[in-house]
Amino acid sequence: MAKENEFKFYSGTVGANESIKAGFDLDSGDWQAQQDITKFKESAKLQRDREEYYGRSKGGYRKLATIPDIVAIKILQEHKLDLHDPNFMQDPNNIKRLRKILMSEYADLVINT
Repeated sequence: MAKENEFKFYSGTVGANESIKAGFDLDSGDWQAQQDITKFKESAKLQRDREEYYGRSKGGYRKLATIPDIVAIKILQEHKLDLHDPNFMQDPNNIKRLRKILMSEYADLVINT
């Protein structure tokens, strides 16, 4: 893919150093997006290790996973779950489906089950 057809995506959660690199091929109409999620996996592992050592917090909400934007986009494309929808968390069925997807496809990003 030619450099002139590439672009970078930034969001509130993805800074310039961890940006999603995407490109569009004008001839074929194909596009692709990539993001290095290594730091996200390391962060999730650190949080799991902390909980194992210190125990889980009592009461309130527990964090399910650390989900990079590129993974959220892939989940939207493949499973039709829009994690960025403001109403997503209000539907318990969405959470059940998301948990199942994360456990089977993105276990390295899961913190609590």
